[in-house]
Amino acid sequence: MSEMLQQAMFPLGSVLFPGSIMPLRVFEPRYLQLFSELTEKDCTFGTCLIEKGHEVGGKDSRFSYGTLCKITDLMELGQNQLAVQCLGIKRILVKKWLPDNPYPVAQIEELDASENKDFQLKEEIIEELERCYVLLVQMGAIQAESMDIKGLAKIDLFTACALAPLGQLDKYKLLAAESENDRSRLLLSQITSERETLAAMLRLQQDEI
Repeated sequence: MSEMLQQAMFPLGSVLFPGSIMPLRVFEPRYLQLFSELTEKDCTFGTCLIEKGHEVGGKDSRFSYGTLCKITDLMELGQNQLAVQCLGIKRILVKKWLPDNPYPVAQIEELDASENKDFQLKEEIIEELERCYVLLVQMGAIQAESMDIKGLAKIDLFTACALAPLGQLDKYKLLAAESENDRSRLLLSQITSERETLAAMLRLQQDEI
């Protein structure tokens, strides 16, 4: 069993996967204090998806699985505002929420750090990702150059999850999956369903023209 650790937390309205980068704009006093207390020696904090409520103001309820992050860049935007760039490191499981200090704090268990680039069902998953992005381009939802199709062969499973055009709850289910194989099977099911939905939406869009 992994050691229980006490970790400062920053609950968010979106899922961050290990290996992915997320920009944050920080202005709440409690989170300004959190980042002021982080140092070069210990610049890590945890994130998790908010289940109910909002990022601002507190009084939210949160999902248990999250991601340990480290700060890769921090810049002051003006008085009482920070631009923070963070990198997901590994999955975590919140075992117990502690009293705010004044920002959220939890006892966590660190989980797997990374995933294999030769994951189960990779070829099928990449094929469905490509189909989804082609449909999104045809619908005018994204620009064609926004997706590096050729680079998909080199991605790991967490990156595939991050790239998938899915809602945050579906992405949380991927983050919370117990094993890499479970995550692969779930991702393939989710993006196949999303591709079918996008194809139906495109047909309706074309019928209206």
